[in-house]
Amino acid sequence: MNFYKKSYFWIIFAFCYAIIVARHEKIPFHDEGNGRSWYYGDKASALNVESAAKYYIDSGFSKNAGLPVYQYTTLNQDYVYTHYPPLAEWIGGGLAYITGHWDAYSLAFLPMILSVILFFIIFIFLNEILPNRNASFLSASILVLSNYFLCWADDIHQHLYIELFKWLYVYIYWKYLTSNSRKVISLIALALLYFGMCLLSFEPYVYIFIVNIGLALVYRKKIFSIDLILLTCVPIAAFTFRMYLNCLYFGGIEAMFKDISSAFGERIGADKTHSEIGRTMGIFDYLLLLPKTRIQRLGHFFIFPSLVLIYFYCLAFIHFYQSNRLLFKIAIVFFIASLSWCFIMPQHALVHLFTLRHNAIFLGIILGYGILEFRKKIQTAYVEKKYFSFGFHSILVLYSFMYIFVNTVYLVYLQYGLLYPHLGIDKYEIINHFLF
Repeated sequence: MNFYKKSYFWIIFAFCYAIIVARHEKIPFHDEGNGRSWYYGDKASALNVESAAKYYIDSGFSKNAGLPVYQYTTLNQDYVYTHYPPLAEWIGGGLAYITGHWDAYSLAFLPMILSVILFFIIFIFLNEILPNRNASFLSASILVLSNYFLCWADDIHQHLYIELFKWLYVYIYWKYLTSNSRKVISLIALALLYFGMCLLSFEPYVYIFIVNIGLALVYRKKIFSIDLILLTCVPIAAFTFRMYLNCLYFGGIEAMFKDISSAFGERIGADKTHSEIGRTMGIFDYLLLLPKTRIQRLGHFFIFPSLVLIYFYCLAFIHFYQSNRLLFKIAIVFFIASLSWCFIMPQHALVHLFTLRHNAIFLGIILGYGILEFRKKIQTAYVEKKYFSFGFHSILVLYSFMYIFVNTVYLVYLQYGLLYPHLGIDKYEIINHFLF
């Protein structure tokens, strides 16, 4: 593990936190521009955490069975939100009790501090699991320099907490599977991290389950074992606990079931009444929305143009298949996990940009190798005078630099980073016209 000895590592660290601190200090959580909206954060959810924290201070945790109260500070309403796990709100409320500050700005200091741990975990895990150190450093650097990390490092709702728990979980689980001894303390840590993720969002339920089964198949060639059964019980326990709180609030199982069924209908676009976009969504709607949402947005979330990222996928998978079947299988596991939410809660996955975070670990494994293979191709084409191939790859390089400048350097680093608000807080998004 020698990444920390590289001067580039500390330069990247300093650059990232210059932007993160600048964003935190300059862009208010109640801003009307795009600084904490849509691509650059989850402003609405941050204000919901702030609302819940203020409510907990005024009325305590037990009045509404510990469920978060939204719109309490902004609209002076008492709206109990029963559709989502409440751990982020509990963290905010606990911090508010301890510090006496319930505003989103103050609550954001904890995730911002924890993001430093995530920063190092990304480099540590990729450095250990990937045999090519140049590839691991490339992958980790791209992740921390991207919107995925920079614009969400002080998010108080769930993004930072979930990603920190997820990377820690995967790292410990990988160590657990590859070590000769099965330590009970590691299994307890995995259960606690899994339980915490399930109380932050419903998304990790399936993602972690797929990772558990997939990596067990890769390393053990079996999925039936006591430890896996115990870990599978964790999301069941978390969901049961979550529904128990709803039962306490609604006063019975029938009312709880009706409420959660309605919420599920909204997330899948089951009918016009419950659809988040106001109409029933069918299979063709999802097929039409897929390029516009998942593929189109992917590039803005992870620096490179979406289609170039997909090309890197292909190059890395071919390399793994030819040279390292173990990494090929691991990459497949995380690729499937990264897509899982699109099938479980398709409308929710399509509507919300932040669900693209599921791609992060998969990208961390393949991106560096994809870029190195890309470099080999352009060098080979130049040496062997394959002009068409050289021209094609040169165009991709120029296109990527132009894309990175517009969607990351200009918007993430400058307009909604270091130079905010000097470059303006307008609502016109260049990215909507330049995403692929």
